[in-house]
Amino acid sequence: MKGKSLVGGLAVLVAVVALTVPGNAWAKSGKTFLASSDAKESDEPQGYLPDYAKLVKGDDADWVYFPNGSLKSYKTVLIKPFTSNTGGDHKIEGKHAAEYGPEYLTKWLEKQGFQVVESGQTDMVVEGNIFNAWEPSGAGRFWGGVFANPGAGEEVICKDSKGTILGFIRHKSRGSTLKDAVENGLEEIAKSIAKGK
Repeated sequence: MKGKSLVGGLAVLVAVVALTVPGNAWAKSGKTFLASSDAKESDEPQGYLPDYAKLVKGDDADWVYFPNGSLKSYKTVLIKPFTSNTGGDHKIEGKHAAEYGPEYLTKWLEKQGFQVVESGQTDMVVEGNIFNAWEPSGAGRFWGGVFANPGAGEEVICKDSKGTILGFIRHKSRGSTLKDAVENGLEEIAKSIAKGK
């Protein structure tokens, strides 16, 4: 009987190790954007940010690059109108999502202690892009449940007053409406800008 429990115990140990090792290997390979499954999404274009290879897993936003950490020392911020490179069936949703960008980013950056200005000399300039936006149909929302909520993909570049890149971010978010998804995403992006990670 002792032999059977030892064999059973070894079988459980082998199963646990087999399930754990691929997970750890995936976690290590998923720490950079280009090594992640996010980089392989065919309907989510890349090309807006200067270098996707520099993006790493963020604390609040999905993927971030901040070579010098927090941007809190840049007190005044100018937010430029957002663009959209969303293509295919979601082009119109992308355009609408881009229209919401500056308003919501202003709201959330101000909550992080930044002063957003409309013109003049500033410490930091923020540019944004919507790389994907979707609003499921009624039937899709019914059958898909929580996974069929509207969503958006946001990208933001932060530059100093001379145009030097201070950091950039890529993030996907969901919400009860497209507008809500954009706001949710930009809230996380504002936290990442303040923290620098």
